[in-house]
Amino acid sequence: MFYGPGGPYALFAGKDASRALAKMSFEDKDLTGDISGLGPFELEALQDWEYKFMGKYVKVGTIKKTVPVSEGDASGEAIEAKENEPAKPAEDSPSESIAAGSEQTPSVAGTQKE
Repeated sequence: MFYGPGGPYALFAGKDASRALAKMSFEDKDLTGDISGLGPFELEALQDWEYKFMGKYVKVGTIKKTVPVSEGDASGEAIEAKENEPAKPAEDSPSESIAAGSEQTPSVAGTQKE
């Protein structure tokens, strides 16, 4: 299991690792959905990863982008970002399609053996 616990790619599982995949990075600072500032080569690499995952794994869920609750909010819960508001990327907030700029992305099953 590559993406399961203890696997070599476990750090990518269960979160949006778009930036890390685009940069081919295993650094914690790149394990985010923030793809701002990436160049054309990195965006093309990310799209290649998306196609590879879509062809190999079954979608098992969607990770939603959320924004943290401010201290003045009485509800105490995170809220979903609205389309017209810029949201800070969360650790687990991927994009459905880079070209479409969607707020959600598919999660893939990490239990497939090779």
